[in-house]
Amino acid sequence: MYKYFIIIFTGIILIPVSCITPFEPDGKEEIEGLLVVEGTIMDKGTTITLSRAISPFNSSTDSAIAEIKKVYGARVHVIDDKNTIVAVAEQQIIDGEETSRYIVDGGITFTPGTKYALSIQIGEKRYQSAFVSPVFTPDIDEINWRKNPDGSMDIMVSTHDLSSQTEYYRWAFEEDWEIRSHLFASSRYEGGAIIAHSMFTSNNRYYCWVSEKSKSIILGTSDRHTEATIKDKVIHSFPDYNSRFSYLYSILVKQYGLDREAYIYYENLQKNIDFSGSLFSPIFTEIKGNISCVSNPDETVIGYITATNEVVTRVFIDMTAIDGEDWYDCENTRTFNYSQLVNMFSLGYGIISGQYECAPVRCVDCTKRGGTKNKPDFWPNDHL
Repeated sequence: MYKYFIIIFTGIILIPVSCITPFEPDGKEEIEGLLVVEGTIMDKGTTITLSRAISPFNSSTDSAIAEIKKVYGARVHVIDDKNTIVAVAEQQIIDGEETSRYIVDGGITFTPGTKYALSIQIGEKRYQSAFVSPVFTPDIDEINWRKNPDGSMDIMVSTHDLSSQTEYYRWAFEEDWEIRSHLFASSRYEGGAIIAHSMFTSNNRYYCWVSEKSKSIILGTSDRHTEATIKDKVIHSFPDYNSRFSYLYSILVKQYGLDREAYIYYENLQKNIDFSGSLFSPIFTEIKGNISCVSNPDETVIGYITATNEVVTRVFIDMTAIDGEDWYDCENTRTFNYSQLVNMFSLGYGIISGQYECAPVRCVDCTKRGGTKNKPDFWPNDHL
């Protein structure tokens, strides 16, 4: 009999809940049908994602690496501890295509003293989470930042709950920043023609934007602190010589209250990730979720459902006022004649003047440095 572990990890940092668990099948046959449930019951914006883990055995490592398949056509309800349906999550359809996301249209009013659970019907099988009491998420007091002696920068969050209802927290964030090319390209050579650029039209390659989301589990607790306060908890860091220092930076911080059991779940999850060094490696601590198959209690289900409210705060940071560097060597310019332009881009250059003076393309084209022309709707300036 062969023993091995399967690890499932599906977007833990994108939504307020995650799924990871070890599983020991009885043989090397293909493992199918492990239901993965992600989501949080919230007063506003409840989204549940359903998927199946399909894990062919890897004989070279005695392990199973999970592949994820989406689950369509499920019936997803939020119920209370009287088994009353509180909300129905409808399957999301985007551009006529089904997704594995199920969304509650509208909010949920939490009743004091009432517990809530997630109920899922897939074909003939019914799954349900444990009933949980909603955890109150207090406001974010402030978001601060600091430049460290080594040039790196920390983003920090502070919060407090003087009623001590909430001692455990989880954070996620979305960050956006504007980058600028070191040199402005007045034109570019493309498709056999020279295309003029303008600072005032979106065809320029001088202004770009980059978007990222948090990729780690960020936890904090105030139970060891006086007045239930968390002060300047570091939730994100990035080094010097980074494109975030180019011009304008923004971070949207999302804060969630957790109960003690959920906090321990996430804490153990992070410890195992740190220990293994990989999301898809054997782990040695059993991490149990709170979802089960009602119609088949022996079936393994992956996921942990909590109930809370989401608190968000956005800040903008003017990076030009901070002593950080978005550095790259742009001194190496060359002048080409017109007949050489056809090979210019293959040599890694872009035009910076009408006399065909050229610079390395990374210096004149911000899209070559990870940027896009997708300007966020909330961006405060008029750059295109």
